[in-house]
Amino acid sequence: MKIFLLEDDHSLSSLICYGLQERGFFVSSSKDGYKAMTSILNSQFDLYILDINVPGFDGLDVLKEIRKIHDNVPIIIISAQLDIDNISKAYNLGCNDYIKKPFEIEELMLHIKYHIKTILKSNIDTDIIDLNFGFKFNMKDQNLYKFKHEITLTQKEKLLLTLFIKNLNKTISFEIIHEYVWDNKEMEAVSMRSMIHKLQKKLKSGMIVNIRGVGYKLITNNNINI
Repeated sequence: MKIFLLEDDHSLSSLICYGLQERGFFVSSSKDGYKAMTSILNSQFDLYILDINVPGFDGLDVLKEIRKIHDNVPIIIISAQLDIDNISKAYNLGCNDYIKKPFEIEELMLHIKYHIKTILKSNIDTDIIDLNFGFKFNMKDQNLYKFKHEITLTQKEKLLLTLFIKNLNKTISFEIIHEYVWDNKEMEAVSMRSMIHKLQKKLKSGMIVNIRGVGYKLITNNNINI
């Protein structure tokens, strides 16, 4: 899963990023509200962690803009402030949680897991996704297995497979794949085709289907025509 972190304290940002990456998350971070908005408008994230007092747009401004785009994505505010006005404003703008600094990474993880479970309807501690044909994907460590044998995936392959699993048996457009896996950064169409081809070779033939002119989908039922 992809998490976006807005935190201008370098040490704390590094600590949070490291802690989340160690637990299998993909993390993008920014120390500036203006730069954060560029990332948020050009990519898709599953959860946001926002500090309030940062350069440029503050965390509440960023929160407001995210809610214009996404109604249900979990947003956690982190702040050293205990100003009831800011806390009230954060919840009125649509945040799901407010964590007081300083905090332990495990405390943050408890909040993240709760929102993944209640809002995203997933449980990273227990969710082993059965893709059939002997393939299983561990949502916690983002690893793919075939009959308990781990299949090596690159970071982008993990992101792509996670996106497919979030949309099982549904077509995902080229644009959404570009946004989620490449953060809308410039790339050649051949790069997407090449990576999907490599992932196709690691799964059963026919599981990843090209919907001509639209996108791709991952089929997990037993009606695959080889």
